[in-house]
Amino acid sequence: MTIRFDGLGFRYPGSDHDALREVSASVGRETITLVTGRLGSGCSTLLLAAAGLAPHVTGGTRQGTVTTLGHDPASAEGRRALAGRLGFLLPTPWTQLSGMAFTVREEVGFGPANLGWPRERIDEAVQRALVRVRAQHLESRDPRTLSGGELHRVVLASVTATDPEVLLLDEPVLELDSAGARLVYDLLPAMASERTVVVASTDVDRAAEVAGRVLLLDRGSLVAQGSPTEVLGTASTVAMGASTTVASIARSAGMNAPFPLNVAAAVRCLAR
Repeated sequence: MTIRFDGLGFRYPGSDHDALREVSASVGRETITLVTGRLGSGCSTLLLAAAGLAPHVTGGTRQGTVTTLGHDPASAEGRRALAGRLGFLLPTPWTQLSGMAFTVREEVGFGPANLGWPRERIDEAVQRALVRVRAQHLESRDPRTLSGGELHRVVLASVTATDPEVLLLDEPVLELDSAGARLVYDLLPAMASERTVVVASTDVDRAAEVAGRVLLLDRGSLVAQGSPTEVLGTASTVAMGASTTVASIARSAGMNAPFPLNVAAAVRCLAR
């Protein structure tokens, strides 16, 4: 497994409650893992822990263990070993700008350049990353002049420019319109065929369409894990408000669990 959590607990500085409690789970390659739950359930914190940013950057206290690609990502040794091998997308893309680039091309190349890649390799990586997110037309723009949606795509290109083995995406379509969100979710299956992809999102309607596995958190605890249908199709998840719109409608209509998660699945159920 690429990422493993064993009895993981976490508390932020100054908080009087745990953001995560005794979370034990593992995440592998070649499938998209969706981490979801109600707001405040700890989904973002779980990704921060997997990246080592909690507690290294956020501060706070961690219990239990986290291993990412065989390393503790919060340790000095782990940070060195994971450099360029792990990409993290925050829900606020403007906070991930380097502040040192005057063009999108320079911004996307900032990470590979910091790894000491030769110029030719950097140029190839930048071009590939921009094409991947269909943002090559922005390469000469100043990142500070981009719209929220454009910036989100550019930061996603920056995160993937080093071809990381692990891709952690926290609310990856938060700043995107419907077409932009669809583009990102269409890209994820191909990305997951080559690496580990973990998405933390409350946008369950879209995310469930591409996820192969779901980790459901509630108040910092892992309450369910399994396939999308096994986790999101249950009465308890729908009652929690953490499932899809179609599943909620199906439950209200008196259908039996497991509830269909999308329109196509609902039609198949009704046709039986």
